[in-house]
Amino acid sequence: MSTLLQDRQKLMNDLGPSRKTPYGTPIPWQAQPVTKFGSLVAPAYGAANQGQILLYKTPQNFFSLICGIVLGFAGPGASPLPGDLIFTIDIDRPLGSTIVGYPEKDYGSIQFPIGSFMQYQWPVEFRHRNGEELRIKGQTVSNVTVGPGNFLTAAIFGWQWSEEGWE
Repeated sequence: MSTLLQDRQKLMNDLGPSRKTPYGTPIPWQAQPVTKFGSLVAPAYGAANQGQILLYKTPQNFFSLICGIVLGFAGPGASPLPGDLIFTIDIDRPLGSTIVGYPEKDYGSIQFPIGSFMQYQWPVEFRHRNGEELRIKGQTVSNVTVGPGNFLTAAIFGWQWSEEGWE
């Protein structure tokens, strides 16, 4: 297991005994840490080339509370400027669909990287239950190198627990 992943899991485990997220939401004692990473080779420019970076499905009869996210770009070219990339976080909306599902409030169109794998995660509170699927998608717009060796990256950090026993 990578040191970075171990560090993030330790951080989430350390938050558990305090029983609160960074925003103060209580976390049940039986909650298990959730950490998920994803990457996508930077696609050609344009909305038609949007790709899925990460998928997290809350287990049936469980709650999930995502407390932190990281959205980034890795590649040999220049760092992306605002508007060069677009990330979308949505719920129960398969890639290419606009009819079903819905965007996560305030995160339907993020036009720059947020958070960091090395320093901090971007604080959020996304709450889901019973098989809901959180997807992080991305597309390139301009000024970034696309193709092999260039990646859109994403990670989520949070908790999941059984519906029974929620205090």
